[in-house]
Amino acid sequence: MKTNKLIHAFYVCLIVAGFTWGCQKRPINSQSISDDDTIVAPSKIDTTLYTLSGSGGQDTGEIFLSINSNSSTTGNLLILDQKGYIVKEKALGSRADDFQKWVINGQTRYSYLLVDGPDTTGGPTTEEGYDVICDSNLNELSRAKFLSQGNVDNPDNDKLDVHDFILLGDNHYMAISAQKESPTNIPDSLHPAKNVKVTACLIQEVNNGQVVFQWDGTNYPELYSSSVENNDFTDSVDRLDYMHMNSLCIDSSDNNIIVSFRNLNEIIKINRVTGNIMWRLGGPYSDFPLTADELFLRQHYVRLIDKDQTLIFVDNGQITLRPYSRILEFQLDQNAKQVNSFSAYNIPDNFIQYAGSVKKANGSYFIGGGSANYALQVNYTTNEVYLRLNQLYSSYRAIKY
Repeated sequence: MKTNKLIHAFYVCLIVAGFTWGCQKRPINSQSISDDDTIVAPSKIDTTLYTLSGSGGQDTGEIFLSINSNSSTTGNLLILDQKGYIVKEKALGSRADDFQKWVINGQTRYSYLLVDGPDTTGGPTTEEGYDVICDSNLNELSRAKFLSQGNVDNPDNDKLDVHDFILLGDNHYMAISAQKESPTNIPDSLHPAKNVKVTACLIQEVNNGQVVFQWDGTNYPELYSSSVENNDFTDSVDRLDYMHMNSLCIDSSDNNIIVSFRNLNEIIKINRVTGNIMWRLGGPYSDFPLTADELFLRQHYVRLIDKDQTLIFVDNGQITLRPYSRILEFQLDQNAKQVNSFSAYNIPDNFIQYAGSVKKANGSYFIGGGSANYALQVNYTTNEVYLRLNQLYSSYRAIKY
């Protein structure tokens, strides 16, 4: 794949509005990358939420968006065709995020997080709530929640974190939660306050109402020193989101879990039985030697493709260190801890400071622009923009199935 050579000065000059996803969410007005985009004739679109530009979407498939307006009580689930026209929509009386599609044993299921208040993590906030599981007509079947398990400071908090959810069956799911803890295993070299409070990143697998697996990031003291944000452990007042888990997926080759931690600049593989860390990719303690170009910053939406041979994700970048975003692909030798192949594609559009997603198919990337208020299908060889959704409000992810 040929790395795009766009002039980075454009991104350096870009003024990014105050928005966080995995921090505090506030809608931003969308921006168009080019004045030469061809406007697609509107069919069934909701221009109060988005408009279309580009030469026209490629391939078949459906685009999943959850868009929230300025109102904290309004959420919209949208399923669009490959051209960006609405196929199915549902308005909700609450904010909604992480709209996904699942096909399990031949049955189509949808899921989305119904937001039920912010979770304060030491200044900024992230959204939390309950994942709603729906049938193929978006009728609610059940709701997933965090079950009381383990030693946390607020075990009555049964809400899930917005950042990811895996549906494994109608009564079987894997979810994440951000719970308050006061750990006592922070290394002395970090000078922890006596009553330091952190956001514990928890993974929980639930099958038929029973917790069959749980992982707590605070049990791994080697991860404290990897943190690059919200890591002032001398602070006894604020709650520190020092890891910030933002995606998880299952490696079907061995059934273990691959997890992204934004505030570590790391992707970590976790044994699904023991909870042990199997390897770390990225950051200063990477088990895989990485070149300068292979290092990534504040990554999102880590997934496996090519029969689980390739790791793909959005390398968001960071506003002062590298204010432009990339799509990265790694082929790893997990046993030898080596990178077999690597490719990087500079996204030819606005810097995605927070959130985002990517799907690869037939020579193109479908990119959810997160905080930059767009979704983009682009040919990664020619840079031709097939489709751009110019969103009036941010969508945590935009995924094409």
